[in-house]
Amino acid sequence: MLDRPATRSRKETRAAVMEGLLRSKGAFRQAIAHDSRLTEASVSRILTELRSAGLIDESRIPAPYFGGPTALVSLRKDICVAGIELSNGRLSFGVGDLGCALDYVERMPVPARLAQADFERMARVSFAEMIAWADQRGRVIRQIALSLPGFSQSDTNPIFPWDMTRLRDFLADLVKPYPLALTNSVIAQAAFHRYCASDVYPVSGDHLFLFVAHGVAGVVVHESAPIETFNPFELGHMVIERGGALCRCGHRGCLEAYTSLQAISPVIGLPAGDILRGGDQFVATAQQTPEQRATLRDRLFLLGMGIGNALNLQPLPAVVISGWPSLIPEADRCAILDGLNETLLGGYRADRLPLHFIAPSIGNDPRAAMAYAAYSFVSTGGQDAAPRLSEIA
Repeated sequence: MLDRPATRSRKETRAAVMEGLLRSKGAFRQAIAHDSRLTEASVSRILTELRSAGLIDESRIPAPYFGGPTALVSLRKDICVAGIELSNGRLSFGVGDLGCALDYVERMPVPARLAQADFERMARVSFAEMIAWADQRGRVIRQIALSLPGFSQSDTNPIFPWDMTRLRDFLADLVKPYPLALTNSVIAQAAFHRYCASDVYPVSGDHLFLFVAHGVAGVVVHESAPIETFNPFELGHMVIERGGALCRCGHRGCLEAYTSLQAISPVIGLPAGDILRGGDQFVATAQQTPEQRATLRDRLFLLGMGIGNALNLQPLPAVVISGWPSLIPEADRCAILDGLNETLLGGYRADRLPLHFIAPSIGNDPRAAMAYAAYSFVSTGGQDAAPRLSEIA
């Protein structure tokens, strides 16, 4: 059923149209009206506004069928966003377009227990360099996003035990007058796969999205809900062995201490830094012995147990896993299913719980933060408060 004008504000209807264009990478007017649940007359009015604001392009292409539409609407490719990402032992800054193409990037190694004062010092210098780069090229950054492991709207962070009030005050002063959005790292990863990844996402309904990299984090994805409402959780800090391996959070026996990149790097004989530099090809470059493969399968079994326990608390119809496990041969990944079968109430069955593996974005930071910046920009309906270059001094 079509929404009546009174049900949503002009900003909300503009945001619905722009979010659909961001997700689809371009659409015809009829499809825009259907997906945004607006009349074609309303869509035409909104597109006129967006064109006048310099936010969309409309190009002529061959009709997909006889008598079909030929005007393809897409978001402008010169809209500029920036991402700041603290993940996988690196602090990264990047500038690019709404499709997360990186035109500028700086990446710096950081310790696992990065002090807040050190973060502030590094961020201040790198942010100034990023803005100077953009100014020299006439690029106006419309939205910035920072993704941080363990971040939530509360005043605590289990991964980085910083003063959250101080962090917000620092960031507000740092980025002024640019609009800034803060989010959890796994939500940023979900945004990346929704809006920027080139591969077709395997699930269209509600599901659990799990990202296994420097940490092990999950998010409950509701397909029809805005990304900022997703519920993230730190699966990696589920204790699976009392008195076990020391985790960076200070506890022992956490799942992360066995299944994170840092934990598996000695198993496969590659330093964590080499894994990051190798990106999505790191498994292919590692010569694994039968003993190493057996150890990896043991670690994947533990991961499956963690997923099963999480699904006992929050039942969902599907699971999508991104990160290093998606690069492991399928025969070894079956260990995850064994772990699921050990813990999931009723046991594991493929027809009951489809399990999908998608290509990870290891080493591509800060593209996930940029994806969240792109989402944050369109969610305002393009009505941001970004300054003109002449206003930045």
